[in-house]
Amino acid sequence: MRRVLGIAAGLALIAAALSPVTPAEATCLAAAKKCGRDALIAIDVKAKGTPRVHPGGRVTYVLDYSMTWTPSFAPYWGSYWVGGKFPRGARGPARAVLFDEKGKRLAAFTCRRHSDGVWCDTGGAIPHRGRIVLSARLARGGTGAAVAKLGFDSFDGLNKEEFTRHLNREKSRAEFCNYRFTRTVTTRVDS
Repeated sequence: MRRVLGIAAGLALIAAALSPVTPAEATCLAAAKKCGRDALIAIDVKAKGTPRVHPGGRVTYVLDYSMTWTPSFAPYWGSYWVGGKFPRGARGPARAVLFDEKGKRLAAFTCRRHSDGVWCDTGGAIPHRGRIVLSARLARGGTGAAVAKLGFDSFDGLNKEEFTRHLNREKSRAEFCNYRFTRTVTTRVDS
C-alpha cells in the first residue's frame, strides 16, 4: 500500500510540473527581474522636447545623461536600451543618435517596438556622459498635450562573458537586475 501511495504522489507531482502555465502565472514569469539593491550604474537623465507642434508634426527629444558607477572591488558591466513610451499614435523613432559632451556624433542605434515602448539597443559601452537625440512624428488628429516618458532601461551586474554575449532585451530582463531611469516630456499640440 505504501508503494502505491508513493507512485501516485510521484505521478501527481510529474503531472503538475508538465501542465501548461496559466496566463496569470505567465505574466508574472515574464516580468523584469528586480533586485533588492540600488543600481550599480545610476543614470541621471534630463529630457526635453519640441515645446509646440502642429498635429502630425515631428517632435525631437533630447536626453542629456550622466552615469554614476558604484565603487566596487569586482569589475562589472552594464547593458543599456534608450527610448520609452512615446505619445499615443506617434510613429516612434527608427533610430537614436548618440553625441558626446562636445557635440561630436558617436553612433546611431536602431530601435524596435516592444510591449513597454520603443527601445533602441546601444549595443555595448557608451560614454559616461552624453546626449541622445530621438524624433517621432505625432498622430495627425491629435490635439492638447502629447506626453512621452523617455530615458534608459539598464541591466547591471553582468560579468565580462555575459556582456560580450550581448543578450536580447527579453533575456536580459529575465536574467539580470533591471533598472529604469526615465523622465516625462510634454509637448503642446496646436490645432
